[in-house]
Amino acid sequence: MIIATAGHIDHGKTSLVRALSGVDADRLPEEKRRGMTIDLGFAYIDTPQGGRIGFVDVPGHEKFVRTMLAGVAGVDFALLVVAADDGVMPQTREHLAILDLLEAPAGAVAITKTDMVEPDRLADVEAEIRLLLEDGPLADVPMFPLSSITGDGVDALRQRLFRAAREMARPAAQGRFRLAVDRSFQLRGAGLVVTGTAYAGKIKAGDRVIVAPGGKEARIRGMHAQNQESHAGRDGERLAINLAGIDADDISRGDWLIEQDGIGAVSKLDVLVRAAPEALDGKGLKDGQVVHLHHGASDIPARILLLESRRLAPGEQGYGRITLDRPTSAAAFDRFVLRDHQGQATLAGGRILDPDPPGRRWRQRGRFEALNHAEPAAALAALLADQPVVPWAAFARARNLSDAERANVLRATDHVQMGEGSSAILSAPTRVEALEAAILSALETWHQEHKQEPGAAPVALRKLLGDTLPPVPLFECVAQRMQDAQKLIRASGRLALPGHSVRFSDQEERIWRKVEPLLEEGGLRPPRVRELADEISIDHKLIETLLKRAARMGLLAEVSANRFFPPTAIDGLTELARTLTAENPDEGFTAKDFRDRSGIGRNVTIEVLEYMDKAGLTRRKGDFREAVQAGG
Repeated sequence: MIIATAGHIDHGKTSLVRALSGVDADRLPEEKRRGMTIDLGFAYIDTPQGGRIGFVDVPGHEKFVRTMLAGVAGVDFALLVVAADDGVMPQTREHLAILDLLEAPAGAVAITKTDMVEPDRLADVEAEIRLLLEDGPLADVPMFPLSSITGDGVDALRQRLFRAAREMARPAAQGRFRLAVDRSFQLRGAGLVVTGTAYAGKIKAGDRVIVAPGGKEARIRGMHAQNQESHAGRDGERLAINLAGIDADDISRGDWLIEQDGIGAVSKLDVLVRAAPEALDGKGLKDGQVVHLHHGASDIPARILLLESRRLAPGEQGYGRITLDRPTSAAAFDRFVLRDHQGQATLAGGRILDPDPPGRRWRQRGRFEALNHAEPAAALAALLADQPVVPWAAFARARNLSDAERANVLRATDHVQMGEGSSAILSAPTRVEALEAAILSALETWHQEHKQEPGAAPVALRKLLGDTLPPVPLFECVAQRMQDAQKLIRASGRLALPGHSVRFSDQEERIWRKVEPLLEEGGLRPPRVRELADEISIDHKLIETLLKRAARMGLLAEVSANRFFPPTAIDGLTELARTLTAENPDEGFTAKDFRDRSGIGRNVTIEVLEYMDKAGLTRRKGDFREAVQAGG
């Protein structure tokens, strides 16, 4: 269990940690000289059950609230410290509001310096604190009057912390590994060491991690978990990790260590945000307001855009988007706090719903409400009900799901998956069924109105769906799914019903019997449209119409506006491209190489190669090309 202190300056947070653990968490010379906590301090105690409790001691001065925020993020237990002589003070209120905005999961109150006050004063402070905590996250937590000097009451608090650690049964590690870095330093004899709280997953020595948002990869040499040497670490532990493969300049407080396939760098966050309460003299939160985002151990200048209102009143919540001045790493349901652009006032807090949201058309309340489900399967089901397509890889990455968790979520959700890997999309079965029926109906209409056409171009067919116009990825995936199930066929890039066939009219059939041999005899350089027309003494417009129809029927390839190639010629030219690629696999071949070997002339070569590029038979690389079949 990890415990963070909170409270006003000089209320005895560090002294209390020392009384509980025997460790002075003030480690900096300046802290010793000034008698105040400036940076995060750490201490640990062993529990009777064999576990370990870690303390994060935070500064109480108003100038160091940003440091306090780095310390309380991701902890299990909040220990609010209030001095009996001072009572509730400004940073008491602000730190409590921050714990509220971060949804502190559990906590207790320590009333320190009881040796300095009379019983009546202590009773007044207890009542003042209880009133302050009313309706907040620590409303019903126990209070422990104590003195770190005399030791009175310290053991009662220690025993309560032991019990909380015993009751906090942590399930098996969930998600992919993520750690919020709050310190990085060079250690003589070891090298680069970073410390922080693990938010998710597990890690072991020898594993490789990514420094986010920088993107550099590092190897874990070794680690300490809860201040003890360990070969592995997991979520809910404070870890000190010895890294290899990166320099000290590559990582600092506010960065993250993440597992592969985590969200490494994002500049927009869709969120549920709640304005700070009136008790903190909150003035609410305005649409477009410049803020500082405190997330993990990071502090990033940003701007908040509200979804539906111009302002959130104190205590009011709503959906919004945070745009960041610099990228960060994040996952769904991470907590955050917003402070003003001068870093002097706490404005709001909330949870991230989508750490990598769409750039356009984001103002859709249904999407936000669906994403606000904590359980991934419930969120996915709600998304499938709200929108036509869910990109599966993006959803799973945003939720930081492990491979096993991804499989479980898919099993628990009624869906149709189309595609694999990063391109996989999900849609609701009813939506897919309705789209299939609409496509079949639209194709029937198309065939009735275009009997001489081999099929409908996908773009034209999609437009026929009218009000049910589906997103392009969904349409293409459903069309492929129907093709695989033999519900439709695809020929020359067009879609058609399986029973549909196109035939030449009698007149066209007579002309085709004359044209086809001439094209075949032309070999790799068939005659142009006008040359064919002159050869058989037929108007060239009639020939052109016939050839275009033959191309749509798959009988010819329209290489250019005036040149059509039979399939045998295209096959021969494709084979030549494969041969030239095999002869020079590193670079490929040039247009000159192709022209010289084919003998088809410069102009025809350019037309042929441009056609082959568009058809996916070749791939251009500057002045060179390669056959796609040969190059993969």
